[in-house]
Amino acid sequence: MYDNSTYGCNITNPMNEQQKSMYSHIPPLLIKLRQQMISYPNDYFQGRGIVLTVGPNQMSLAKVNLKMIEHSRTRLSVQIWYSSTTISHKNMIKLFKHAPRVNLSVCCFHTAQCRTYQKTWQLNTTHVYKPSTTNLAKNFPYKPAAILSATFAEVLFLDSDAYVTRDPEELFLLDPMYLKFGALFYPDAHISRQDSIVWQLFNTSCGKQEYEFDSAAILVNKERVWNGLYMTKLMNDNPKIFYNSISDGDKDTFRFGFRYINVKYYLVMVPCSTGRFNGTHFCGWTLCKTDSLAQHIYINHVHIFKYEGIKYQPNNLGYTRIALGNPNNNSFFFEHCRLGKQHTSCFHITTKPNPQITQDNCYKGIALSAEIENREYQLNESLLYEQSRNNQIIMSKTNNLMSNFVNNLLRYPKQGSEW
Repeated sequence: MYDNSTYGCNITNPMNEQQKSMYSHIPPLLIKLRQQMISYPNDYFQGRGIVLTVGPNQMSLAKVNLKMIEHSRTRLSVQIWYSSTTISHKNMIKLFKHAPRVNLSVCCFHTAQCRTYQKTWQLNTTHVYKPSTTNLAKNFPYKPAAILSATFAEVLFLDSDAYVTRDPEELFLLDPMYLKFGALFYPDAHISRQDSIVWQLFNTSCGKQEYEFDSAAILVNKERVWNGLYMTKLMNDNPKIFYNSISDGDKDTFRFGFRYINVKYYLVMVPCSTGRFNGTHFCGWTLCKTDSLAQHIYINHVHIFKYEGIKYQPNNLGYTRIALGNPNNNSFFFEHCRLGKQHTSCFHITTKPNPQITQDNCYKGIALSAEIENREYQLNESLLYEQSRNNQIIMSKTNNLMSNFVNNLLRYPKQGSEW
């Protein structure tokens, strides 16, 4: 659950004068937003499902995502939400041919309609929570709007480049922290950087050791955490204020929205990344996500590829590095940084304290031989098959840890390709 420590904050992003001026507008706005909260609509949402959103730039990735969902053989239904102001219904219909075995529907915010390949039906417009239409370079406000609007009572939200590696239905049914809290979030590789004033504005303690969120994968029971989700949506309706002052896009609006309304969540603090290993050094370029007990890897967010122009190639996805064991004892170093003159930034995972961690908080050391294993895990075999593996880092070929993930992912063209 979230960190309620009373320690001082990590102020690595101190306020500039423009932000100080903007902060004065936040307290009255939060009070106003709280007054706009609505109750959970009982008896409307049903079942469990996977939810995505797409804009014009995510269509190729969404096609790949559907194929990866199909490979998982999950029984979960899938809804993809979009705006008819940016993508035509005709183009959305084309998605159905790419994964015919997926129980897919595409849903439009503006028409309040969902459709399969064969039929179209009208939704209750009261329960379609349209996102902000503010002109933004990215469609961040779509995410909380889609989670709320999806007709499922329980939702696994995925970014278009966050690919399932096995059937995610197990998370809904078996994950103990999801069953306890009703909300699982996953970390970005940055410890909280917000100024201490931000935490005060949201009437919450400073999460000194808590990591910022990677909102590419979110698992929620909407009835149990509705107030946190709805406050997050309202914050995303005001992106110019909240994106510029507390969050890089939507990701930490979830964290502060939940905290402001005092809705508990669980952050799955299991550092995991897939990337390239040259025999001595590992450079991670994805953020992979496990269940809360680190039994299996369920999702792999192919993260830095789009920012650094990295190609989807076997070597660039060849190895995965993961820190196993107790995630709350602060014994692992997990950072996103660029070391020296390296061509790309990397996700670094190692134990701490560690003399190879530089003053600018990057890891310059090599992968230790004791960390490297060549064990091919069976589908139902746990990564923590022995208690002795607690607080241990392992690195292995990606397909050993996520069966056929690389092979399946590389079958399909990616962004910029027509297929």
